[in-house]
Amino acid sequence: MGGCISVSVSCDQFVNQFSQWLCVRKGYIHSLPENLAALQKAIEVLKTKHDDVKRRVDKEEFLGRRHRLSQVQVWLTNVVIIEKRFNDLFSNKEVEIERLCFCGFCSKSFGKSYHYGKMVSVMLKEVENLSSRGVFDVVTEENLVAQVEEMPIQSTVVGQETMLERVWNTLMKDGFKIMGLYGMGGVGKTTLLTQINNKFSEIDGRFDIVMWVVVSKTPEIYRIQGDIAKRLGLTGEEWDKKKRKQESR
Repeated sequence: MGGCISVSVSCDQFVNQFSQWLCVRKGYIHSLPENLAALQKAIEVLKTKHDDVKRRVDKEEFLGRRHRLSQVQVWLTNVVIIEKRFNDLFSNKEVEIERLCFCGFCSKSFGKSYHYGKMVSVMLKEVENLSSRGVFDVVTEENLVAQVEEMPIQSTVVGQETMLERVWNTLMKDGFKIMGLYGMGGVGKTTLLTQINNKFSEIDGRFDIVMWVVVSKTPEIYRIQGDIAKRLGLTGEEWDKKKRKQESR
């Protein structure tokens, strides 16, 4: 014996739901010109915020020993992504506007206009939301730069302890600034310098930072500057621009 299922739907309820569904879709079409203008203005505001934040980040990184916060970098990247999406969407603006008819209440292609109008409306909300999150009290933080970068010592030279003590005591004298080590190849100059470098890690507060920079017989100025800058934490686009500017002279 079969069963019977009865479904009762109010006609008024169905009409109301259908009317709401239709109004929402027609709203995307009717509001298209207004939403396009609002989106264009919102993206201009977002670009300005992006440029201001990026300029601030580059300046702080260039001044040294700082790097951008992850949340700031994510925001900057998201702005670039949505700008590209906006350009792609906005390139079809004229075609979509021409499709509208009856003062924008209808379209020659309802489906296409609805789809485009919805994308514009959704992007407008995304841009406004992204813009509201582009306010940062702090955009960078200090680089954790070690005072001394200890280096491995491959081998030691017999009797070098005496020379190390002599050189170290001389370096620790007040007012002493420059020291030169010379000798034939293989006598242990590099090993001695490595020991001195590592010994700096045993004292605190005497020096802000100790750098090891290799200078050849024919100095490569830009490479030396780059090594020093990297050790100091001077990185970022501003530093790269300065390097390119110097190299072009």
